[in-house]
Amino acid sequence: MQDLRTLKQRIQAVHNIRKIADAMKMVSTVKYWRLQDALHRSRKLCQEMQSFIPPAPDVEPDPNPQDSPSVHLVLAFFPHRGMCGPLTQNIAHAVTAWFPAGDPAFAGIRFAVFGRKGREAMPSERFPRPEWEDMFALSTENPDETALCEAARKLAGWVMEGRVRRVEAVMARFENLLRQKPERIELFPLPPGPEDPGMEVDVEPDSRRFMETFLPIYLESALRRILLECMVSEHASRMTAMDNASKNAEELIGRFRLEYNKIRQSKITLELMEIISGSEALQ
Repeated sequence: MQDLRTLKQRIQAVHNIRKIADAMKMVSTVKYWRLQDALHRSRKLCQEMQSFIPPAPDVEPDPNPQDSPSVHLVLAFFPHRGMCGPLTQNIAHAVTAWFPAGDPAFAGIRFAVFGRKGREAMPSERFPRPEWEDMFALSTENPDETALCEAARKLAGWVMEGRVRRVEAVMARFENLLRQKPERIELFPLPPGPEDPGMEVDVEPDSRRFMETFLPIYLESALRRILLECMVSEHASRMTAMDNASKNAEELIGRFRLEYNKIRQSKITLELMEIISGSEALQ
């Protein structure tokens, strides 16, 4: 049986944990509501950008100046911090399922991982990174507009140079507070544009010049939406996880207090019995 001092210490420790969980939930709630509106606007912008894509744009990339085979680049976006439930594990499992190591095409895939938790979940030994000195970096905690524009510009340049033949992104799509589903998005080749049998599309001055101008803008809007999806999913998942942690801590405190009261009452009863026994002995 535990003594009263140990139970007091455990109750205080669990109480402190509950305070931390409540604070983290409050911070994530504020950030969640602030980012949710930006996510809705970004989704709408990406949908509008689809209408600017000409049907089946035919563009030949430049010869690869580095004389190396073009790669299939996968951008994996993970939460920056922990305490957000199984979100990180779900994304990592989805990447492993979508890009199995036994696939013959795996040798031509390079993974660019963003988010501190992603670097831990996807080690470079199993998921090879692109060995490029000019590789960009994006933060999934506080996205920088300058870094976002630079990333879109570099990515478009690699596509037009022929260094990258295909670009995909993997992230958690936000659906609601209880559901954040891993999603795989193809950024290049571009998705097919609106098709109308009675409409002829002429691209001026030519398809290549159009792609050089349009592709960075398209990738910038797509990357912004992906980052917002990742951030909103992280905060939503953390809100749910911290709410569950707070409830579990409250339940544990109740158990400890019940055991504390039982031990305290048994000690009081024992002391009363000793007093009564001593009084009867004196008589």
